[in-house]
Amino acid sequence: MLRLIGGRLAQAAITLALLSFATFLLIGLMPGDPIDLAIAGDPRLGAEDAARLRALHGLDQPLLARYWAWATGALQGQFGFSRLFARPAAEVLGDALLASLALLLPATILSAAIGVTLGILAARRPRSGLDYTVNFIAFAGVSLPSFWLGILLVILFAVTLGWLPAGGPPDAPGIVPWLRHLALPMATLTVLGLASYARQTRAAMMEALRDPWIRTARAKGAGERAVVLRHALPNAAVPIITVAALDFATLVSGALVTEAVFAWPGMGKTIYDAILGNDYNLALLALLLSAAVTLAASLAADIAQIAIDPRVRT
Repeated sequence: MLRLIGGRLAQAAITLALLSFATFLLIGLMPGDPIDLAIAGDPRLGAEDAARLRALHGLDQPLLARYWAWATGALQGQFGFSRLFARPAAEVLGDALLASLALLLPATILSAAIGVTLGILAARRPRSGLDYTVNFIAFAGVSLPSFWLGILLVILFAVTLGWLPAGGPPDAPGIVPWLRHLALPMATLTVLGLASYARQTRAAMMEALRDPWIRTARAKGAGERAVVLRHALPNAAVPIITVAALDFATLVSGALVTEAVFAWPGMGKTIYDAILGNDYNLALLALLLSAAVTLAASLAADIAQIAIDPRVRT
């Protein structure tokens, strides 16, 4: 186990270093730079002002020298300022991360709980009306585009019925305004997310319920609840954990389309705005944080799979 963790941590460090260099290189090769954008926004700035600003911010240096300066500062915890927000990049990212967690964490938990429950119920009664209904919900959730479902929910609950706000962060403090503004985007992500859980759980549970030890447990008089939850579900949990790890990794990267539809200031929209605005510091920090959480979630999923099923170790 320690060898696995040590090896994966070394791989993660190399991956983050290569990703940071590739991202810095791609952003640096984009047409224009922050000084060009500043000149476009203020015609009073001339060529001498542009040269002075580039020298001040180190943009007149070669790309490799600029990357080395950024990487050295990042290793010391200095991530620079965000050009778009005129604030430290870590502060901007912290606000966006909290907004994404407030939206995506409950949606992920709800989708996992509902999807796993539906998958178990469908696997217990294959080819029944319940099984066909769960399959229909799962395929519909996989097939529906997030922006289309979000727009339908806005039209129904915000425009037609007027029960909920169409989007955006709440203007008033308190948990009730937050819940009202989170309801529609959370419902969108929950419906789309539970589909993968239901499909994976149904397939894994149907295979597990056909195994010989399930018949043995039933022959020994074990109740159906014990057979399903204590015997079948742990053996079917490996693919479910993989889906859960991928979902929890998106808690930091955000849901760009859903956040754009509901004007939610989360990580997805922040990363998108930072890349388009040539905000080097903010874009690099956000992408590296997303990659680090994805790698950590993958390692946690591997450890959980080994703990549940020791056969995975081989």
